Amino acid sequence: MRTYRLEIRVIQLSVLMAVIVLVFGFVNVWNGGTPEQSASGSSSVQNSGTGTEDGTGDEAGNTDGDAVLNGSGTPVNTKMVCLGDSFTYGYPGEPSNSWPQQLADVLKVEVVNAGQTYQNASSLLQRFEEDVIAEKPGTVIIFAGVGDAIRGTPLEEYQNNIKAMVEKATANQIKPVLVLPIPFPDTDELYEKYREWETAYAQEQKMKMLDFKGVLFGDGDEILKKYSDDGRYPNKDGYQAMGDYAATVLQ
Repeated sequence: MRTYRLEIRVIQLSVLMAVIVLVFGFVNVWNGGTPEQSASGSSSVQNSGTGTEDGTGDEAGNTDGDAVLNGSGTPVNTKMVCLGDSFTYGYPGEPSNSWPQQLADVLKVEVVNAGQTYQNASSLLQRFEEDVIAEKPGTVIIFAGVGDAIRGTPLEEYQNNIKAMVEKATANQIKPVLVLPIPFPDTDELYEKYREWETAYAQEQKMKMLDFKGVLFGDGDEILKKYSDDGRYPNKDGYQAMGDYAATVLQ
């Protein structure tokens, strides 16, 4: 009789353990059924250099950066690199108050500030591999022109450098976005030629453009006083307005 009762208890314990295993298995399957689909909210600030500028298509296929899923379930690389000069770096302030930082804060995606001072289009091209391709972004925003106009870079040379960067980007499945040159004292003739050509080139290549001139300068060629403390470079409010504008175009 005692043996019979012991066998009954063993069977009861076995059934109880089986039920517990089934319950835990069901809970794990339920919790693991939905993948996370959210963008990174961080902003990488990777910059170098100090000084002044006066010495100065469709969804990308590269998914090595921050990837999220779009409505059809296809991975989209949301990481951006902003390649430029003092106006991208955030001079005379710090990168923490730059327009790339504001862009990151608004869009809640990772944005690398690859702006440096004393730069022109040739300088950007020289560091394109290291500062853009190595970052594996989905988008690169190229902001050149002021440094070239100050140096008197011939239009054809400027064109070749911009085209080379666009070609490098597309060859690496990175979507290029061009920022049109903005006014700077004593550069009117060249800056206007750069703008005219770059506008036509972006339209021809079906690339997105950013034009900060309308944000910072209004209808004229002098930067608005509320956005600059020296009449040459944006202040904190100016860079914030630039970032807000960029976010509306790129969202």
